[in-house]
Amino acid sequence: MENAFTAHNIRLDDGRATLPSLRWTIDRSTVLRAARTLLGVVYPEGLAGKTIVDVGCLEGGYTTEFARLGMTATGIEVRESNFVNCMYVKEHVNLDNLRFIHDDANNIEHHGKFDVFFINGLLYHLDKPREFLEKAAKNCDKVLILQTHVANAGISEAIKRHSLSEICEHEGLRGRWYPEYEALSAEQLERMKWHSWSNAKSFWIQKEYLIDLIRHIGFDLVFEQFDFMDDVVAEMTGGFYKTDDRVMLVGVKRAAGEDRGPSAGEFWYPFPPATSVSATASPEPPATAPVSGQDALEIAALRQEIALLRGSTSWKMTAPLRALIGRWRLARSR
Repeated sequence: MENAFTAHNIRLDDGRATLPSLRWTIDRSTVLRAARTLLGVVYPEGLAGKTIVDVGCLEGGYTTEFARLGMTATGIEVRESNFVNCMYVKEHVNLDNLRFIHDDANNIEHHGKFDVFFINGLLYHLDKPREFLEKAAKNCDKVLILQTHVANAGISEAIKRHSLSEICEHEGLRGRWYPEYEALSAEQLERMKWHSWSNAKSFWIQKEYLIDLIRHIGFDLVFEQFDFMDDVVAEMTGGFYKTDDRVMLVGVKRAAGEDRGPSAGEFWYPFPPATSVSATASPEPPATAPVSGQDALEIAALRQEIALLRGSTSWKMTAPLRALIGRWRLARSR
């Protein structure tokens, strides 16, 4: 092939592979396997007709495999050389449900809505990741799959390995800056296939802030998926997960009109209390249980501690988990 592949070893319909030196084809990718498992749970009726966009698709390997699963798959890639490879793949697979767009990922709002956003290896190459994710969320109907590096609040191996900056704030989020490259010509930039496109440095969002952001841009269920690792223990104690702070985060939206449960920070009981309790005001003791003296002082102190707890950030962030546990208990009691 005149334009050599550098990342994706894709099996073509004629039996050839695009990067045979890699020795395994992308359909065996653990990231693809994890995404396929997730989508099977979200869409138990099947993937046929569901739309997915692979933003920053590089050479189109994952996009192609999603199309082979029956999804209407779109890959978006900005580098001309990578896009040429995408089109080469398109020409050598018989998939009418596969297409590629030559454009910058930051223009994602111009390409319509999709059921699923697959963002693998892109977010940490952006200098305005929050702005990008907000655009993506508006155009995502159901699932966000985000495979990315994150910043660690403490000193980690990845910080040293990737020469990250000190913790700072950007776009209202905490994180660290990653240096992509010095000043480059357009020709040099084209050859930097695995780097950012138009920004010389990128912002890696601190993991906690990224999870919180995904939730607040419209995803009701947010979690980390670990099965993209073959050996979870080895990877989390000494492998890529540990040394590079690389994670797979997922956001899922509930269907329009579906009960969304309590909002962030709202307390939810398995059985609704007789009277609501304010997060700042202390309820009066029941008339049938008068207290006085030392007991009254202890109760007052306990109420104050409860009020402080329920006003804390930790309490608000764990509201969805408490709601889920409460509903599970209620279902078990029926």
